[in-house]
Order: sequence, then C-alpha cells, then structure tokens
Amino acid sequence: MQIYFRVKAAGKRRPVLELVEASISEYASSLREVIQEIVTEQVRRYNDRSIEQAIFPYLTHEQLENQAQSGKVGFGAAYDERQADEELAVAHAWQAFEDGIYKVLVDEKVIERLDQPLELKEGAVFTFIRLTLLSGTMY
Repeated sequence: MQIYFRVKAAGKRRPVLELVEASISEYASSLREVIQEIVTEQVRRYNDRSIEQAIFPYLTHEQLENQAQSGKVGFGAAYDERQADEELAVAHAWQAFEDGIYKVLVDEKVIERLDQPLELKEGAVFTFIRLTLLSGTMY
C-alpha cells in the first residue's frame, strides 16, 4: 500500500515539508507497525547512500533551485561510512513517540497510542510533528 508522510518541527518558520511516498504492508494495522516500516525504509535508504565523492563537486542551477525549495542545499555526499542499525532506530522512534517528542496525525486525525488500531486507505497522509524545542539554562 502506498502512503505519504511529512515531518514538521514545532516553532519552525518553514511550512510543512513536501510529501514523501512510502510503501507499507497492507497488513499494517497500528501506528507501531507503520512507524516500524517507515523507519526501516528510511534507514535502508540512509545506509545505501553513496560515499563516493567527485573530485570537483558542483550543482547545476536546476539542482540548486530544487534543493533550495526543499530547504536544504547540499552535494548529497556522505562523509561518514557508519551504517545505521534498523532495530535500534525503530526502538528509538517508538520510545520518542511514547515520550511525547513527536505527535502523529493520519489524515488530520491525531493518533494517541502506538498500538491504536488504524484503518488505513491507499494514499493516507501521515504527519509527524516534532514537539521538542531547544532549551538551556541561563547563568
């Protein structure tokens, strides 16, 4: 089943980022399962990134414009050869949800629990809203 997701951080001036398409099992029936599938796919994409670098990296004007619209301009190079651990990333995503670090909306409906049953339809939109802001102490 094809779904879409987007991520927004509270307090950011930029609007919600563009929709990212993701494939999940048609048997995913809870937020826990959907998060597991999205995080696993994202970790695999991260681990498959290229660590090769061009001798003289450059961006075309079109690449520069496209990246500027998404809010991040870069060469797409990986400077670190370490691989992410899928199981650990999924566990961290679940814990962060339970700790209230982010909220999830499915087609504008807030999901309160990881094991809350979901009735998903093709093209459902998941919005992940990160709620934590920077904090510190003043002396």
